[in-house]
Amino acid sequence: MQIIAWIGVFAVLIVFIVIFIIASRSFSKRAKLKKEFYAKADRQRANMLKYKNADAGTLSVASAFELIEGLAAGVQEELSDSAAPNAAFLELPLWRRYAYAAYYFFSDSRIRLSGFFRSSGEPLLSAALECLEKTGAEEYLALIRSEYEMLDDNNDAVSVEEPKIAAWDEAYAKLDPAPLAERVKNVILCAKNEA
Repeated sequence: MQIIAWIGVFAVLIVFIVIFIIASRSFSKRAKLKKEFYAKADRQRANMLKYKNADAGTLSVASAFELIEGLAAGVQEELSDSAAPNAAFLELPLWRRYAYAAYYFFSDSRIRLSGFFRSSGEPLLSAALECLEKTGAEEYLALIRSEYEMLDDNNDAVSVEEPKIAAWDEAYAKLDPAPLAERVKNVILCAKNEA
């Protein structure tokens, strides 16, 4: 009888230890995600302030990803106050729409190119595609166009084929996004100069 009681105590102790370990890991993971979130928000705010009223010289030598993020953060701040964000987005100058759409394109396609097309809708998709097309970066554009055509909800002529999407995602993941980002930055700055 005493052995059964000790086995019961031992079993409860093991369950307690397992629950404690799981809870500790969950807390650590949540703390890490929270820290990353605040670091990202601080970085975006700093970039927004850095490029908000920057002159043409500062903008032209800026890191492409940093500039796109900073400009997009400014747009996001403006759109967050709007009752109709899509309508407000369409009223923005073209270069600001490009910056905002480009930020989400690079963020969402970082893991998989299809991630952007699966998570974005209009008018963001059109603005991103228009901006990307102006880069002339055919190595990237061939994959981008293929995925867009296949994942476009309004395109009944093409069926979704997951193996093709996976292959395009894999091919895109092998490309360095930095040259495309630099070209996107130039498109944004040209549109800004024309405004």
